[in-house]
Amino acid sequence: MELDIKNLISLGIKSLELSKLKDSADLIPGFIESFKKRDQGFLNLPKVKAQVLSVKSMADKLQGKFEDIVVLGIGGSALGITCIRDCLLGKFSNFSKPRLFVIDNLDTISEIESLINLDKTLFIVISKSGSTPETMAQYFYFKDKVSKENFVFITDSNEGELRKIGTDLQIKMLDIPANVGGRFSVLTSVGLFPAAMMGIDIEEMLEGAEEMAKDFENKEFERNIGFQLATIQYLLDWEEGIRISVMMPYNSRLFSFADWYRQLLAESIGKDGKGLTPLIALGVTDQHSQLQLYNEGPKDKLFIFLEVEEEDGLKIPKIENENFKYLSGVSFGKLMSVEKKATEQALTQYEKPNITLKIEKLDAKNLGSLFMLFETSIAFLGEYYRINAFNQPGVELGKKLTKEILSKK
Repeated sequence: MELDIKNLISLGIKSLELSKLKDSADLIPGFIESFKKRDQGFLNLPKVKAQVLSVKSMADKLQGKFEDIVVLGIGGSALGITCIRDCLLGKFSNFSKPRLFVIDNLDTISEIESLINLDKTLFIVISKSGSTPETMAQYFYFKDKVSKENFVFITDSNEGELRKIGTDLQIKMLDIPANVGGRFSVLTSVGLFPAAMMGIDIEEMLEGAEEMAKDFENKEFERNIGFQLATIQYLLDWEEGIRISVMMPYNSRLFSFADWYRQLLAESIGKDGKGLTPLIALGVTDQHSQLQLYNEGPKDKLFIFLEVEEEDGLKIPKIENENFKYLSGVSFGKLMSVEKKATEQALTQYEKPNITLKIEKLDAKNLGSLFMLFETSIAFLGEYYRINAFNQPGVELGKKLTKEILSKK
């Protein structure tokens, strides 16, 4: 995995000269010390073997008993597993069983219910606090429609209403570590258990994450990709006023990854009047819907391209038409790669900052690395902005007001 920043450097932005970027690595030891005081557990998740054993044990017991799996969750309890499914199985994977549905918004409940056989569906209820109103509303809706054997709860290991209900009703439960927040929980049972039920190699995913976690404390700028990314984002904001990050994968499976990252960045860094606004786009699709704005619109965006180097082998047949001979015999993967190169060159000519994260191939190991990479980048960004990147007071207020309004009835 490599972060290519040549296009960014070529723009000659004074605050992002390569020598200055490399000198910024002097901040790494202090940032790491400050991060450790925050007692966040996501960095150590790949080493927690007990978690893998409990997830695999439960998955082995339930494998083959259900035709469909429905996740009841929202935010970090939904985006991670959606990403894992789409990245590793494909966006059309639900044409074969077991199918995985994620009810991440309340207006899809009836639609999904019409597609499944309730008695042959496993419902995975995910809420760390055990009091998420959307998730608990979904649980109470399905509670009397199926047996308690059709439920697995994933929640805080010690407290919360969901833990209490699970204990009282003797429902199968898995834990979320107390020091891992929801948007950082994809490598806990939140993401690992549904993934294991879908036949995904969760140990490969954790192996990739562990390799990336080792680079977190690397004091060399070129070797610490998470720090590189955070430094670029921070300096573009602080020095140039560029406060929008557009993640644009040139791979349809990675679009859900961009969606996962959108929450991670927005909820972690948007505090105290500070923050970066995340946008997502898909190459090549959004070349035909957003590129006009990106090229000739305001200079307020950093573009983060995701590129999978392993190409699709499907080829365009021989074309006799003179106007389209340039496509003759070209693979679709090659065409996508060239269009990505053309897009980044166009943005560079328009003097728009852009960088590319290159991934050799999209498999479980590399996906685990991607999750850990962007989580570590958020840890560094939080230290740059001098904020707590691991709370979400703005979200909690909305929950409180929802409860107050409904309680008045």
